[in-house]
Amino acid sequence: MRFRVLGTLEAFDGTQWHAVPAAKWRSLLAALLVDPGRVVSLDQLAAEMWGDSPPRTVANQVYGYVSRLRRLLGDADGRILVTHSPGYRLAVDDEDVDAALFVSQAAEGMQALRADDPEQAARLLTSALGLWRGTAFADAPPTEAVRAAADHLNELRIAAMEARIEADLACGRHSELVAELQALTREHPLREGLWRLWMLALYRCGRQAEALAAYQSVRGLLDEELGIEPCVELRDLHGAILRGELDPVERTEPESPPEEFIVPRQLPTAAWPFVGRDAELRWLARLSHESEQGRTVISAIDGAAGIGKTCLAIQFGHRIADRYPDGQLYVNLRGSDPGGVPVEPSAAAQAFLEALNVAPQRIPDDMESQSALLRSSLAGKRMLMLLDNARDADQVRPLLPGTADCLVIITSRQQLTALHATEGVSTLTLGLLSTAETSELFAARLGVDRVAREPDAAAEIIARCGNLPLALVIAAARAAARPKLSLAAVAAEMRASLSLDAFGAGDPGIDISGAFSWSFSGVSIAAARLFRLLGLHPGPEISLAAAASLAGRPPRRAATLLAELARSHLIDEFRPQRYGLHDLMRLFASEQVNLVEDRQQRDAATHRLLDHYLHTAHAADRLINPDRDVVSLPVASPGTVIATFTDKRHALDWFAGERRVLLALIQHARSTGWHLHTRLLNRACTP
Repeated sequence: MRFRVLGTLEAFDGTQWHAVPAAKWRSLLAALLVDPGRVVSLDQLAAEMWGDSPPRTVANQVYGYVSRLRRLLGDADGRILVTHSPGYRLAVDDEDVDAALFVSQAAEGMQALRADDPEQAARLLTSALGLWRGTAFADAPPTEAVRAAADHLNELRIAAMEARIEADLACGRHSELVAELQALTREHPLREGLWRLWMLALYRCGRQAEALAAYQSVRGLLDEELGIEPCVELRDLHGAILRGELDPVERTEPESPPEEFIVPRQLPTAAWPFVGRDAELRWLARLSHESEQGRTVISAIDGAAGIGKTCLAIQFGHRIADRYPDGQLYVNLRGSDPGGVPVEPSAAAQAFLEALNVAPQRIPDDMESQSALLRSSLAGKRMLMLLDNARDADQVRPLLPGTADCLVIITSRQQLTALHATEGVSTLTLGLLSTAETSELFAARLGVDRVAREPDAAAEIIARCGNLPLALVIAAARAAARPKLSLAAVAAEMRASLSLDAFGAGDPGIDISGAFSWSFSGVSIAAARLFRLLGLHPGPEISLAAAASLAGRPPRRAATLLAELARSHLIDEFRPQRYGLHDLMRLFASEQVNLVEDRQQRDAATHRLLDHYLHTAHAADRLINPDRDVVSLPVASPGTVIATFTDKRHALDWFAGERRVLLALIQHARSTGWHLHTRLLNRACTP
C-alpha cells in the first residue's frame, strides 16, 4: 500500500489511486501519515479528529472510522492500519509515502549540488519536485499537527526548487529559467533567494538592465513590507553586476538547446483549506474521464466575482495532474484585471510555445501562425491547460488545442456562450457555497477553537458574508489579524458598516469592492447605469417592468441590458423577468449609484420606480376591489412602465409575488420623505 500527501490525500491499492472521500477519514489518515510508522495514541487521534470536544464514545467512534478506512484500503485483516497500544500506526516503509520519497530524493539532489555535480543535482531535484501535486495535505482538515507538517514540507519544496534552479543555472540553462523565476518571485515575493537567482538568470541572458531593475523591485518591496534592506548575497550580486565583475563566459548562451525537455508544471499553488464543491468536482472528473478516452475536452467555469472559480479549477487541476504526463500549462488572461489590460492571445501563445521547448526564433510574429504552431506542438501530448480569468471567447479561441488527449479548463466572469456554440464547450456556472460549507471554511481559516468560543458571533459574520467565498476569506483574515478582538466585536463592526469597507483587504486582488468593480467595468455604459440604479431598489428582487421604470427605458431595451448584466454575473435571473442581486452586490450597486449619479438623477429614478408600483398596485386593486372608492393618483413620470392585468386572478398573483417588495418599498418611501406615495401605496395594498 502506498500513500500520497503532497497534494490531496490518496491511497494506492496496487491498481489505482483512490481519494479519501470523507473529512473524518482524511483527518484520521493524515494524523497517521504526519509521521508514518509511528504509533498515534487514541487520545492524539481524538484531538486531531474532534479538537477539544471529543464525543463521549470516542473510543468506539475512532474504532468505527478505523474500520471504514481499512475497508477503503482493502485492509480487512489490519496488516496496514495496525492496532498497536495505545492506539494505531501505519505499517509502511519510507518508499511507500511520497513525502518521504521527496525528502530523500531532494537531499540526494542537494548533496550532488554541493559535490559540484549540477547535472545529477538537476535530475534528482526535478524528479523529487515532480512528486508534488499541490500543497501538502491539501484536503486534510487543518489541525495543528497537520498544519505543522504541511508547512514543513512546503518549505522544503521551495528550498528544493531553489536548489534545482541553482543546478540548472550551473548547467547553462538560464534562458529557460527567466519566465519561471519571474512567476516564482511573484508567488513568493519575500523569498530573497529566488530574486537572486532571477537576477543571475537575467544577467547571464545579457539582460543586465532588467537584472538591475529586479533588484530595485525587491529592495522597494522589502523596505515597504518589512523596513529592511536586501540580504548580503543580493547586495553583493547587485554590486557585481554594476561593476561588471561576473565571469563574462557565464553570460554566453549555450549554442545548442538543452538535451532534456523539462515538462511544464505551471499550475499555481492550490488554496488551502479547500471546502465543498463536491458536485462541481464530480462534473469536472467526468469531463477528465472523457479526455482519457481520446478526445480533447474543453470546459468553462463561469460565475460572479469572488465565487471561487479559479480556486476550484486549480484544486481540480492538482488532483488530476498526474493523469497528464506531458505537463500542465497555466495562464492568467487577466480578463478582469484591475489595470484593465487583458493578456493578448499572442502573448499567451508565445509563453506556451516557450514552455513547450520551442526556440524563440522559431515563433512567428502573427497570431494565426502562432496559433497553428501551438496546435502542432500540442499534437500527440496529454496535457492539462488552465486558461484562467478569460475576458471572452475571442481571447481563448487561438489557444485551444486542435487534437485529442488534452483537457482544457477555462474560467471567466462571463458566460462564454460563443464557445459553447462553436467549440462544443461544456459550461458550469458556479454558485454560492452552502451555509455548512462556509461555516467549515471560516473555522478552518480562523481556527476551530476561536469559532467554537463565539458560535453566535461567527454565525453572524458568516451570514453577513452571504456565503460568498471571497468575502468570507477576507472577513476571516481581518479577524485573524486581530486575535485579541472578540468575534462579537468584529460582527458589530460589520453590522455598523453601511459600505463594503468591512471587506477591504488593502489589495485590489483580494478586495470585494475591487473584484466587483472589475466585473462592472466590462459591461456597456447603459448596462452599467442600470446596475447602479438597481441600488436604489429596496426590495429583495425586481421585475422587468420595475427595472425598466428605474432606467426610464422601454421594457424590451431594459430586458437586453438585464441579460447583459446576468451574463456578467452581476445579477441573477432566477425566474423569467424576475431578477435579484447578492446582498453584497446590492450594497456595491448602492455605493456606485451614490458616487456616480447626482441627487436629481437619483430622485428622478426613485420617482419612476414609486410611480410604477403605485399605478400598477392601483390597477390591480381596481380589479380585486371594484367597489372601492376611486382615488386620484398623480400623473406617472415620463419613462414609467405600468403593468396591466387580464383578470382578478392575474392581479392577485401580482400582489402575492410582489408582497415582500411592496412592504420594503413602503418602508423605504416613508423613511425617505415620499409621503404621498407612502399613503397611496398603503391604501392600494390594504385589502
